[in-house]
Amino acid sequence: MKVYELEGKTVEDATKKATTELRIGDISRAKIEVIDQGKSGIFGFGVSRPAKIRVYYNDETMDVGELTREVLLDILDKMGVDAKVRDLKEGESKVYVELESSRSGLVIGKKGATLEALQFIVNLIVSHKTKSEKKIILDIESYRAKREKALRKLSREIALKVAKTGKPWTLEPMNPFERRLIHLTLQNDNRVTTKSEGQGIYRKVKISPNITR
Repeated sequence: MKVYELEGKTVEDATKKATTELRIGDISRAKIEVIDQGKSGIFGFGVSRPAKIRVYYNDETMDVGELTREVLLDILDKMGVDAKVRDLKEGESKVYVELESSRSGLVIGKKGATLEALQFIVNLIVSHKTKSEKKIILDIESYRAKREKALRKLSREIALKVAKTGKPWTLEPMNPFERRLIHLTLQNDNRVTTKSEGQGIYRKVKISPNITR
């Protein structure tokens, strides 16, 4: 729990400052104590004093969705990419962001490498600032759905080749999500077995004939 004191011409003004300066998207999630209602002079004369409030809130109460939008667009702007957030959905454990840009190819990168890197950086910054464990998922032009469909098709085709030839086949390096997708797609195919091999970014899925069937 963090505590901040802010001043404004009125209590409403000080509360508004809290939402902007402390980046609290939903002020109802913070506790606000009015220390001083403030006092204004009459026609500019007399003694006046600002309103003063005390705000209690956790970092976790920061609006993860809005901070995600802010961080993401700031990074894209620094990359020289004109983009906007087309859709943003925030759930209990995930934040899904759909981007829109005339330079979507640049945002996606080779086999989604740039999109993955961008997602990693945004997750790192937002989780550090909010202490939230919500997973942020970035997408553009439904790239992830298309990639998932392509990987499922590829894994079935390779499984067929492995079953016919009896020889194992090692796929290209993939991120954890894509490797898991391959494993799940072939988990009920009794002709083959799958196994992840290698370290870090070079980790791959190996599809082998099931010699025990």
